[in-house]
Amino acid sequence: MTRTMHDSFAKEWMQEVLADFGDVEIEKQIAGEVRKIDLYFCPNPDALEALKDLGLLGRMVSKPALLEPYRNAVSRRNIRNSRDKGFQFEEELEREAKRAKRKLRSKDYPFIWILTPTLSPRLQKMSKGEEKRGWGPGIYFLAEIDQTIVIAIHQLPKTIDTLFLRLLGRDNVQREAVTELLALPPDHPYRGETLRHISRLQINLKLRHNKTKDLREVIMNLAPAYDKWLEETLTQGRKEGRKEGRKEGREEGHEEGSKETGITIARRMLQINLPIETIVQVTGLSIEVVQSLQSND
Repeated sequence: MTRTMHDSFAKEWMQEVLADFGDVEIEKQIAGEVRKIDLYFCPNPDALEALKDLGLLGRMVSKPALLEPYRNAVSRRNIRNSRDKGFQFEEELEREAKRAKRKLRSKDYPFIWILTPTLSPRLQKMSKGEEKRGWGPGIYFLAEIDQTIVIAIHQLPKTIDTLFLRLLGRDNVQREAVTELLALPPDHPYRGETLRHISRLQINLKLRHNKTKDLREVIMNLAPAYDKWLEETLTQGRKEGRKEGRKEGREEGHEEGSKETGITIARRMLQINLPIETIVQVTGLSIEVVQSLQSND
C-alpha cells in the first residue's frame, strides 16, 4: 500500500476518533513552500479525561499535536522533513498570535509525533532518540528543543494501552492488533467505531484496481474486522427490524417484517458508504429501495 493509502486509513480513522475531543485538521497546509502536515489536533480542555479511553494515543494528543504516520519505515530525510514542518508550523502560530496580539504559552506549541512501523537501531542512534521514563519502550524523544517524538510501532508492548496505535503497524503487528480489537468487550467505547471505520476502509481498498502485494496483505489483515462488523451489523439490524415490525403490528406479516429488517440493515450499511450493489446483495432489497433510502438519509 502506498503512503497515500496508508494516510487514508491513519488520518481518516484518527480524525473520526478524535473529533469528539477537540479540533482536528487533516493535511494542514503551512506557509512558504507548499507543505502539508498529515494531521493536526488541538484537544478540548473538557475532553481530557475521556481521552484516557484511547490509551497511549489519548495521552499523545492530550496537548496540541502534529501526527505524521508512515506506512514504511521512516528514513533520515522523513524525520528531518517532519521536524522542519513542525518548526514552520510554530512560526505560523507565532505570526497568528502576533496579529491577534496574543501571547503564546509553552503548552500552545504542538509536539510532533512520527509514527513508523519499524525503526532501525542505526537511525535511532543518529537521531539521538531516547526512551523517557513513564512512556515505555518504542517511544523515542529527540532533542528537547525539537519537540519531536518517534514511535516505533513494532516495539510497543502488546497491551490495551497501545492497541489503537498498533492497528497502524504492518504485517503481524497489524494482524495481532485486529485480533485484540475483536476481543474487546462489545461495550468498549471505541471498539464499534473502530470496526466501522476499518470496514469502510476495507471496502474502499477492495474497489481499487491494480492492487499491489502490499495492498492485498493489508486487505487480508483487516478482513476479520470487516467480517465481524458485518456480522454484528446484520444481527443488530435484524433485532431492530423485528422490534419495529412488532411495534407497528406487523408480527403476522412475515414478508413485510422481513422488508422492514432489510431497510434497517441497509441504513446501517449506508452509514459507512458501502456500495449499493453490496447492500442489495446482503439485504435482498431492490436497487430502487436502497437508492431511495440513500436520498432520504
